[in-house]
Amino acid sequence: MSNSIFTYDKEKSCSYCAFSALRGEAVVCTKGSEKQSCEQFRYDVFKRKPHKTQPLPTFEKEDFSI
Repeated sequence: MSNSIFTYDKEKSCSYCAFSALRGEAVVCTKGSEKQSCEQFRYDVFKRKPHKTQPLPTFEKEDFSI
């Protein structure tokens, strides 16, 4: 198992595949496969959408006094 950002060890999804394309709202395989994940899957790091970050908590001046 490699720790490279270009490998994908989790469940394969066509939305992360290098051979997929968006047609409206649907993800379509450019290789012609109709499976949800196939043996031609190639992970594309740039198609992965990162999770939104949590907002930072706000502090008052009293939070830092003893």
